[in-house]
Amino acid sequence: MIVLENEWLRLELGDRDGAVRLLRDRKRGIDYIAAADEASAGNAAPTEAALVEPFRLETDEGVDGSFDTFEWSVSQGTSDAPQAVALAWRTAAGFAVRAEVSLAVGDGTVSFRCAADGAPAARLLSLEYPILPDIRTVTDAGERDYAAHPFATGVLVRNPMKHFAPNGVGMRYMPYPESFSGATMQFFAYYGQDRGGLYFAALDGGGHPKWLNFYKNGRDLLEASFIHGCEDIGPGKGLAPAYEMQLSLLAGAGWHEAADRYRDWAEAQSWCARGKLADRMDEDGQWLYRDMGVATFGINAGSDRTAWLDAYHRHIGTPMFHVLGPDWTHAPQTFGSGVPGGFDDWFPTRFDPANLEAMKSYGDKYAPFEFDYLYHFGGADGALGRAAAQQFPERVKSVDGYKFPFLCPAHSYTHDFHVRRDAELQRTVDVDAIYYDISANNILKVCMDDSHGHPVGAGGLIEEAYRRNYADTKAAMNGIAGRYVPMGTEMMNETMLGLIDFYQARAGGQPAAPLEIWPKRDLLKTGDAELVPMFSYVYHDYGVLRMDGWGKLVREIGKLFYYTVARTYLWGGLYELNYEYSPMEALDGKENSPDEHYYAFDPRGYAFDEERADYVGVYARLRVGAANKYWAYGRMLRPLDYERERVFMDWYHYNHGKETPEYNDAGELAVDAVVHAAWQYKDESVGLFFANVGETPQRTRVRIDPAAYGMSRMAARWFGEGAEGADFAGLSRSPDGDVSLDIPARSVVLIELS
Repeated sequence: MIVLENEWLRLELGDRDGAVRLLRDRKRGIDYIAAADEASAGNAAPTEAALVEPFRLETDEGVDGSFDTFEWSVSQGTSDAPQAVALAWRTAAGFAVRAEVSLAVGDGTVSFRCAADGAPAARLLSLEYPILPDIRTVTDAGERDYAAHPFATGVLVRNPMKHFAPNGVGMRYMPYPESFSGATMQFFAYYGQDRGGLYFAALDGGGHPKWLNFYKNGRDLLEASFIHGCEDIGPGKGLAPAYEMQLSLLAGAGWHEAADRYRDWAEAQSWCARGKLADRMDEDGQWLYRDMGVATFGINAGSDRTAWLDAYHRHIGTPMFHVLGPDWTHAPQTFGSGVPGGFDDWFPTRFDPANLEAMKSYGDKYAPFEFDYLYHFGGADGALGRAAAQQFPERVKSVDGYKFPFLCPAHSYTHDFHVRRDAELQRTVDVDAIYYDISANNILKVCMDDSHGHPVGAGGLIEEAYRRNYADTKAAMNGIAGRYVPMGTEMMNETMLGLIDFYQARAGGQPAAPLEIWPKRDLLKTGDAELVPMFSYVYHDYGVLRMDGWGKLVREIGKLFYYTVARTYLWGGLYELNYEYSPMEALDGKENSPDEHYYAFDPRGYAFDEERADYVGVYARLRVGAANKYWAYGRMLRPLDYERERVFMDWYHYNHGKETPEYNDAGELAVDAVVHAAWQYKDESVGLFFANVGETPQRTRVRIDPAAYGMSRMAARWFGEGAEGADFAGLSRSPDGDVSLDIPARSVVLIELS
């Protein structure tokens, strides 16, 4: 065996193949890799268990991990230099694969680097390395094991050994940067709670295409790997990622432990160069963070909806941010029945003036909805669009098939059209903001058509092109407006920080919501998977606003609504009322007609519920009031351990495409009766939020030590119907720091440390 070892970790690689054979946490006594006899106890025969692939090469012919020759050499290291091993394989097709594995001095971190030299008669598409095969459970039967992944901004799966399946549920092909079907950041973790775990990260500040994978292999054991996409594909061409991958030991202290480690690296990357939002509060455009209490999404742009705007404002009590529906373009922009092509398909616009006037009177702001990279190749400027069409590879490594007609962002026509279209929109309509759907954050960063001026594959150049198109469009709109025009997208990747100001997500409403995290839907419904605020925990204070919740102000969607509203706000977002696939709430028995909509929904007749509107209003006013410095400008902290009950809440999901399996789905979900989050504003104060989402008062206990945050004082207020920041009398504190909170039904307690 090839051995790298220090006092924390022992790593063994096969001396005949270079594959990982043993990974041991020496201090905690954990062997993470199953021995060959354990692997053979699964679905594989004993002889198969030994055939672990050290790497995998993808070519036009498929994926292969076999090799003809293997060589290795070890550098023992010194007190100042890491131990390292150089590995080299040569395949029958003529590819030469190289890797370097090193063990850091002073901790349990292993670094991996890799490259592949091309073969004359084959095209290399990707290299998968490192591969950590046959990972076993950490705790007994995996009952306290978790996989944490930045899929769709953050998902936590309980007992992945039990719930993942080979070629089934898992995270096998998770592209980055791609937040709808893949990874928003470049790390993931597998851990046993309070036992130990593993942290995996790619330290790439350049946005290069890769896949962060954690899944069940054919031996019915867990496997982790990175895939690196080739950005210049052709016979004889190779691949040499300039970044390293890291594997580090964890203590098993929750997903926050891995996120803290990643943030230490991430804050030094170019996408954080603009700085923290709290240090930019005097910049133009702060209305988005400071003034908006709630969001809507999909209200018709081209039809009068002022009656609903009036109803919302009678209860919400704050300005609202509206991403209007797509029905404002000259040619139809719809869900499933067509999108515009070139410039003349977009103008003149068809915004209803009554809506714009009503929003202005309330202090609301709005953004038009655009399918900015979808294109009708049979519409205006069809020949130009067809020449710029994005070409995907035959084998797409993603749960998404990317079947829409996309423009390649790197083509000069795409750039010029994008800037011209939205500059004209700003000039003619003077919009407050702009929103892009099915855009840079949920499209695979690849194009196989080198006539666009990029190599076959492109990868990082595609990411750069998206950023350039957005930056130039924003500059043009700002120049015309004479003010800052915020820009938003569907979903969010770390590479877009500093450029994108807000994004729409839906996973916070799951299972009563569609779209991202849908491959985990069955696990979400049982509670064996859940959304976690991984992206917000790492990046919230760098200034990107999340809209989430997929809500309606009707009773029929169920009581999970109360939990979703509270969690959305406590995690720093704006609760979103959504009207994309279903009617608005019925006012005096009347709802909007599908004939005036961009999707042919079924009528419902569900009445506007004033009590639910009042409930959202409590959080909206808190968002723009006492909580604003935390939820808009603060840094999310690790939550405290606290006692709380679990309650079952019913849900009903009808706001989605009628052809989808989620449509008209319903059930119950066990959730925390008290939702908690912790925030820090600069070095001035800490806000600890506790929201009772149930129908009855709740008592919770928590240990609070102001000194742990560098603070000395503690004060408590509560917010609910009839109580807007009153001193909270339901708090009792013991001399040792234990705090008891008696929280009224459906209200929020804010404990501030200063």
